[in-house]
Amino acid sequence: MMEPPEEMEEEFNEWYDTEHIPEREAVPGILSAQRFVVNEGFPRYLALYDLESIDVLQSESYKRIGGDHLSPWTRRIIRSVQGLKRNVYKQTFPGAARISKEANALALWAYDIDAIEENELNQWYDKEWISHLKKTDGFLNIRRFISVEGFPKHLTLLDFKEIRFLKDEADQKALLFREAIKFEKYLKGTIHGLYRKYLKK
Repeated sequence: MMEPPEEMEEEFNEWYDTEHIPEREAVPGILSAQRFVVNEGFPRYLALYDLESIDVLQSESYKRIGGDHLSPWTRRIIRSVQGLKRNVYKQTFPGAARISKEANALALWAYDIDAIEENELNQWYDKEWISHLKKTDGFLNIRRFISVEGFPKHLTLLDFKEIRFLKDEADQKALLFREAIKFEKYLKGTIHGLYRKYLKK
């Protein structure tokens, strides 16, 4: 996640589209790279990368474009952005599923929860919430993750077909997360985000 200053937004997108994403797509084991724009809130931009395994980030191919080997353009952009957040997660459900190719809208829910309530929340996910989501117009997929690097610990990504799903963020949050209210007192560091797929100009 990150947001450029308004005066750099055009250059920021050019950098992402012509250098940053292509560099990472060329790394063996990076299976997909998708960009999204937040419907409302901060930071404005989200990039998601599906990896064959966490080990990809320790590969020689990845190291050649990261860390001390960042390009001058990348260093300049990174120094200028706000709200930079880079997390690495291991997918726990469902298996090795990737982001849906049809997804034009995305809901993100991240949180921390004490272990004593985590089992109850997992049962709710499996028995109630997934059934509820499957009845939601345009729903494609749900994926769940545990943090390997960064926080919050838990991440849920929901794929939807249509951008129109995001028109009224307040209503959609209520639809997606209303039944999670009963866990609200247990949740910490919660992040909700509704996104539309980024389209190159």
